[in-house]
Amino acid sequence: MLQLEHVSAAYPSGFKLQDICFETTEGRITGIIGPNGSGKSTLLKAICRDVPAQGSVKVQGKDLWRMSVAERARTVAIVPQNIEKLPVPVLEFVMMGRTPFKKWHQLSYSEADRALALEKLRQVGLAGDAKDENALKRTLDQLSGGERQLAAIARALCQEPQLLLLDEPTANLDLAHQVSVLQVVAKVVSETSTDALLVIHDINLASAFCHNLLCLSCGKMAAAGETDSVLARDLLEKVYGTGLCIGQHPLNGRPLVLPQI
Repeated sequence: MLQLEHVSAAYPSGFKLQDICFETTEGRITGIIGPNGSGKSTLLKAICRDVPAQGSVKVQGKDLWRMSVAERARTVAIVPQNIEKLPVPVLEFVMMGRTPFKKWHQLSYSEADRALALEKLRQVGLAGDAKDENALKRTLDQLSGGERQLAAIARALCQEPQLLLLDEPTANLDLAHQVSVLQVVAKVVSETSTDALLVIHDINLASAFCHNLLCLSCGKMAAAGETDSVLARDLLEKVYGTGLCIGQHPLNGRPLVLPQI
């Protein structure tokens, strides 16, 4: 469980994230929504102390900011928005997630690390059995955008984290890959009881996959709670500054948010 108490952060440019208080539930996905510039990605950076921040961040009751770098990397894993097209073998890229577990005298990854990396590649759908030659030979620059996101998720899972942070994991992906990536996240969270906190722009994808939502506006909390309660028309119209229609998805009954055009 992630607990944020009065978390604030600021950039030299003047943007501030102010007094964020909320907590996640184990084995559930929490989405961070809000308009551009509302502080969504900044909040992830504040949690990881990548920007100057104040307040308290705890994971399973332990103070994340007091942990060593290695311990923090074994507790929290982050999947960035953009994965570079590098000529790095996919298996080697995923094994980098085992770096926080290496001994100071260990120069290379172990067979156990390699086996775990293959397991995580299979878990996200990028490899078949343990002898899958494609998984061993392909490089990041040979993968599609969606596949690179899945490889980044596999690398994060190799850290065996208690908390998974994802910064717009569906950005720049077509609809099929957006759904594929979020289905993998949902499956991982369900099977491992890992907390997942993700920044997401598409409100309808958030409605479909997130159990809870945190809505930000101008660096402040506009609302937090179960997805159905946060996706209220009055709230969203105020936050996004546009007229909206909110109905129900015809198949799953989830809130469906459409602009008034």
